[in-house]
Amino acid sequence: MKERQESQLELDDKERRILSLLQTDAKLSLSEIGDRVGLTRMSVFNKVKSLKEKGVIEGFYCKINAQKVNLSYLMVIQVSCDVSGPDQEKVARKISVLHGVEIVYLNFGPWDVLVIARRSDKESAKDLLYEISMISGVRNTLTMIPHTVVKESLDLDLSLAKPDKP
Repeated sequence: MKERQESQLELDDKERRILSLLQTDAKLSLSEIGDRVGLTRMSVFNKVKSLKEKGVIEGFYCKINAQKVNLSYLMVIQVSCDVSGPDQEKVARKISVLHGVEIVYLNFGPWDVLVIARRSDKESAKDLLYEISMISGVRNTLTMIPHTVVKESLDLDLSLAKPDKP
């Protein structure tokens, strides 16, 4: 199995602040960001460009209200596999391309794969579960349907990314 190790970057305070602002509102102008972090528009441009080139910024996204587009049926699905190692990743990749699947994680523990998906209703959700169960290597699933959103965010808490001080 190929081992992947991604290099970690030490971000300075201005970079962390820029990233936090962009997570909150990716439509902020470079001038506005510069005013808030104490840099010129060009300095912000150069920092953002550098962060993109280093792979820290992977893209800019628009948060869509799932209820407004009839995708409020949220599913958290745990998957147990009959296979192990790289074959589990193959199962996870097959799950990841199914309609409505938003997030797929390989796990340590009693369940091998964690899936977060959205569908429009319980019939469509049932269809997704059938699709997952038909994938070769899937042994069993356990599905939870959350009823209340307390917090839902893909934002990273960049205050935790500060390097340890000796």
